[in-house]
Amino acid sequence: MAEKSLRHVEEFVEGAKSSGMSLGLLREALEAVLAALMEAEVTELAGAGYGERSEERLARRNGYRERVFQTGLGTSILRIPRLRQGTYLPSFLRSHQRSDEALVLALAQCYQQGVSTRRMEAVAQALGVGSLSKSAASRMAGRLDPMVQAFRERELGEFPYVYLDARYEYVREDHRVRRMAVMVGVGVRWDGMREVLGYEVARVENRVFWEDFLRGLQRRGLHGVKLVVSDAHEGLRRAIEAVFPGSLWQRCKVHFLRNLAGRVPRKKRPAMVSLAKTIFEQESLEEAQEHRQLVASIFRKAGLEKAAVFLEESEEVLTYMQLPGEHWTKVHSTNALER
Repeated sequence: MAEKSLRHVEEFVEGAKSSGMSLGLLREALEAVLAALMEAEVTELAGAGYGERSEERLARRNGYRERVFQTGLGTSILRIPRLRQGTYLPSFLRSHQRSDEALVLALAQCYQQGVSTRRMEAVAQALGVGSLSKSAASRMAGRLDPMVQAFRERELGEFPYVYLDARYEYVREDHRVRRMAVMVGVGVRWDGMREVLGYEVARVENRVFWEDFLRGLQRRGLHGVKLVVSDAHEGLRRAIEAVFPGSLWQRCKVHFLRNLAGRVPRKKRPAMVSLAKTIFEQESLEEAQEHRQLVASIFRKAGLEKAAVFLEESEEVLTYMQLPGEHWTKVHSTNALER
């Protein structure tokens, strides 16, 4: 009953917000309807109406208690009837929970994005909520936990292409905020659709953590991996070789160009990096290999020996050209993951 009644309230709020009418008038109308509903429910529960003499009465009224009720129409103060014997909770309310699921999820996601529980009160007020305690904000944020857990434990399937990368984010641990590695895996299905496979937080990224992360994806059903795209982190590369021994490895083109730029003096960097990008404009693997050698020779003639050697040794930056041409734009870098 509670789930059904709450859904009706939420549907009313959504319809009201899209109707263009005054939110104040709509909120008053909602409050009047809910007051009538509560009176009907408590009359049925007590066996008699307010002030009515009846031999069938089961309980007596005992005034009212007030409760804040939040919806997308703003903050309402409900006067909930009380009983001398037993308790009464309106069917459209859930014990210790707010009414508007969209509001709860919005505030939980604010917390996820790093908004503190203190500042979430200002966010809540902008959404029409009169007040919000830190404990209420924390409870709302806790609503994310089971969803995150279900996401992290869901069954995976076949993903021929997998991106791997670690982002360093600020994470609260043991009452301290520190930068930690967030290892992320993204899969690409045969139809080109991308999907986040999973993530793990570690103090540093090394072979041990990466291998545990990848084997965890395997245990959840990840299979059919043909190509893995990542940067050239040594620990990550060794973990890929251990867990996906039959797959190809593609060195991320964007990371490659950044590493190349670091081997070129600042004044020459724009022109030389633009020259290196022409390698990826070739129409076949053979043409790209030849052009890479040509660009390396130009770097060497310009006195950029370290950059030239780096170009010659970066064979895996063109691995994606072994795949069908229509897949190239999907698998040459981990840009999608970083975005």
